[in-house]
Amino acid sequence: MTKVKICGLTRFEDAWLALELGADELGFILAPSPRRIDPAALRELLSALRAQQSAAARPFRAVGVFVNESPDAMREIMAITTIDVAQVHGDETPEACSAFDFPWYRVVRPTSPDEAGLLCAAGWNCQRILAEASVRGAYGGTGKGLAPELALAARASTRAAGKEFFLAGGLGPSNVADAILLVSPDGVDLSSGVEEAPGIKSAALLEALFAEVRRADRELAARKEAADAAR
Repeated sequence: MTKVKICGLTRFEDAWLALELGADELGFILAPSPRRIDPAALRELLSALRAQQSAAARPFRAVGVFVNESPDAMREIMAITTIDVAQVHGDETPEACSAFDFPWYRVVRPTSPDEAGLLCAAGWNCQRILAEASVRGAYGGTGKGLAPELALAARASTRAAGKEFFLAGGLGPSNVADAILLVSPDGVDLSSGVEEAPGIKSAALLEALFAEVRRADRELAARKEAADAAR
């Protein structure tokens, strides 16, 4: 089953709906962004989610998005907010990241298949790579999709390195199934594709998104079953 991370959340009601619909992870921007949430507000939001979690929603992982933040600041913010893992979005090197003493994973933005292979096999000491489109002067949140050939190259290199592969950028209800069927990532990460405005999610788009993810997963399962039967 394809994991789903809904990112750029700022409101309890959006986060709770995402969990009810089947989200595995909730993402929160802790770097400069129209979707940024204050650490103190995030702590309250996560406390409220976890207090009600046993009532209806599945267990989830809270992800904090950081860009070129110092390890000390990241550690302090993670403690304040109680997030589970850091998504490292900036210009950090493998050497710098290897010194992190908290859970984290890396975002890469390849511009060619060869670069995708090199970036994803660059010695990152983490269990996941997330690939998205490269946009000059931006560290994500552009709504631009990653070209299929780059996504496939990134997935192949990431899987060869024994890591989990997530796909992000430009995904929404209209194209997420096609992306899953083509790339078969371990997970997808969405933000602007399910929004009414930056940081404000659309209930209708979230519902449509999860329906499309489930449809794609059913088709992938059917393909596997047919391939197994043909052997």
